[in-house]
Order: sequence, then C-alpha cells, then structure tokens
Amino acid sequence: MEIKIQSVQFIKPSKSTPQNLRHFKLSFLDQLSTSSYINMIFYYKTNGEVDISEICDHLVNSLSEALSLYYPLAGRLTKDGLEVDCIDQGVKFLVTQVSSSLDEFLKLDPKNDHISQLISAKDLDTTWLVMVQVNFFACGALAIGVTASHQVTDGCNLVRFINQWASMNRGGGSNINGSFEPTFDKLDLLFPPMKVSSGGHSLVSVDQEAMIVTKRFRFNGTSMSKLRAKSGSANGQQHTRVTLVASLIWKALIAVDQVKCGSLRNCLLAPAMSLRGKASSPVLESSFGNVWAPYPIRFLENETGLEFGDLVDLIEDTTRNVIMWVQKASGEEICRHAQESYALVYEELKHNKFCIFTSWCRFPMYEADFGWGKPYWVNTAGSLVEMVTLMDDKDGDGIEAWVSLNQKEIYVFESDQDILDLTS
Repeated sequence: MEIKIQSVQFIKPSKSTPQNLRHFKLSFLDQLSTSSYINMIFYYKTNGEVDISEICDHLVNSLSEALSLYYPLAGRLTKDGLEVDCIDQGVKFLVTQVSSSLDEFLKLDPKNDHISQLISAKDLDTTWLVMVQVNFFACGALAIGVTASHQVTDGCNLVRFINQWASMNRGGGSNINGSFEPTFDKLDLLFPPMKVSSGGHSLVSVDQEAMIVTKRFRFNGTSMSKLRAKSGSANGQQHTRVTLVASLIWKALIAVDQVKCGSLRNCLLAPAMSLRGKASSPVLESSFGNVWAPYPIRFLENETGLEFGDLVDLIEDTTRNVIMWVQKASGEEICRHAQESYALVYEELKHNKFCIFTSWCRFPMYEADFGWGKPYWVNTAGSLVEMVTLMDDKDGDGIEAWVSLNQKEIYVFESDQDILDLTS
C-alpha cells in the first residue's frame, strides 16, 4: 500500500477571533496532560463516482466554519505553556491518495503501521494544535484522520469538534440544536494553573529502546455476554462493558508482568475519569479543555485476588469511591489528587510497569456524518507509550481494545487463554 500526499493547506477560522478572546488560559488539568497527541480516524464508503476536488472544497469550508466555534484549536501554545494565543494561525490540512481500495486495506488486519500512515503523525510540527489528513482510497472511499494536541483538548472535546465539523459539512449549519458547540467555562479558575517542573511528568517509557506495538482486540456482543456470566455477580449487579473488558485485560497484563519479572508483584491501573457531570462545581459536557484526571487502582499481591471477578470488584469499588469523593471535592483538591496520581503513574513506568488506561466508549464517534452516511469504522493509530484505549465497536454492543505494548510483551498478552477465547 502506497500513500502519496496530493496537497497541503493551512485552514483558518472563517471569522476572525475577537481581541477579547485572544488569550485562552489553560487549566492545571491541561498542564498535567501529556505533550502527546490524540488521534482518531473515521472511514467512509461512498456511492458512485467521487469528485475529490469538490469533496475537499466542502471539507475545507466547513472546517473553517467549525474552527470559528472551536477557535483555540486554530491557535498556538505560548512558550510558557500557560495559554493558547488565539490569533487564527489555523490547522494543517493534507489530502492524500491511497493506492489500495478500502477493502484491501482492511484485509491487512489492518496493521498499526498501515493505520499510522492515515494521520500526519510522522511529521508532527509541534506548533500545530490540530492536523487533518483526508485519505482517498482507490475505490472512492475515504478516511479522515484527525490529530490534536492533548495539552489543549481531550478525547471528548475532539469527538465533539469532529461532529460539529461533520454537521456543517452536510449542511447542518452550526448544528440545529447546538448539541456539539463548545462552552468556554473558564476552567482555569476552577482548576488554577501553576508552575510545574519541565512540563510535568513525562509518560514516555523509560526503556527508550523498546518498540511499542499496537494491536486491536475486539470483544463483540457475544463476548460481552460471556464476560457478564464469567464475572459471577452474586447480587445480579449489571457490570458496565468497560469494567468487564478492563478487568479481563488487566488480568492478562498482570500475567504478562509476572512472566517478565518471574514473580507476581504489586500493580497499578490508572484509568482516566471524566469530571463532566461528576465534579461538585458545574462542569458541562460541552466544556472545552481537559476535563479528566487519572486515579489509581491498586492490585496488591498479598491482599487482592487474581480471579477475574476479584478485579471486577476492585475496579468498581475504587471507581465508585473516587466518584463519591469527586462530587464533594474542591477544584484545588481535584488538582492535587490529579498531580499525585500522575506522580504514581510516573513511578510505575520507571519500574517498567504497565498502568495507563483510557476509555472513549459512549463518545458519539459513529454519529460523525459528513454527508456520506455514518462512519463505516472508527479507530486510532495507537500510542507511543504502553497503554490501552477502549472504543465502542461499530455494532454498539461490543468494545474494541487498542493495546499498545512492548513488542516482546504483546506476544505474551495475545497468547493469554481468556484473550484468545473472548476476542476476535
């Protein structure tokens, strides 16, 4: 498969950002977010002949309109990293031609090195906060890859932005009911920024020689039913899909760590929790910025059972307690807890322990209709660090787990019997 760049443009907001909105101040949660990039790829099948020039013109115009609403994404981070200078520098917009058809591409498994070519991550210019790559397959299908700086936005915001852009592209204006328009709630006042040493804790693996490999593991609806039965809840409690999949994956990862070290040891799982609808201060679903924080879940070798049901209970009990605490905590307390959690994650990574985990489930990814229908598939190109990202599958009742691990350890992980039995 060969991908050739056809054009590169720089798209600015359709309306100039007012002078009073030029300085978008970051919150402490923005500061703590890694200097990495989030990426998502949306695949579409089209009917009949495709006019690439016409499609690109529409995409450029609607993107420009969407950026007027999400104006910080068209700005640049200041040198001190405390705010975004919103003077409409724009986003990078690439168009490519893929030599294969979409069906041929999907038959490649598809491997992560093929997927990563559909986003502009190989040539990241750190001044750009958003980069878009529109890839046209030989059959007329296309894939829109969007990459965004995690220092400015989280996964929830990015999906909302893409839905807003899609709505404008298909003729929905600024979205009839305004459901994807952002709100700028001055999160810097709720979570005040502060000085952090050298940009905070780096989440890059200490083993710089390690090759990180990303693979997809799909838990379909049937697998989810089996996991619910396997959890063996005595009181008939319905566990969430995310809890069930996270527990099974964590169990397999603990086994991987045991093989690597020769013995069982304490492990930390650090999921990302959205604060939207949970924090004591009102944080809206539409609030722009990073509105999440990691929280630690500890597996203690001498205290915690290693059965699947034990891990389900551990994750659910810890999560429930954290949610109850967040509902009463002040913004300052949440910031302090987030900083302590990041420090724990950093220490785990220094000892080559896996711990980063995030869920994009229930994000309206499959609602992003640009005018060619809903996405045929949505995925991610993976991560440069060891982590797990969960996403809804196309059917809506299953989960796709994108697991990024050291190349040597991914083979042990995918050989786990539960992973073999319950994924495709």
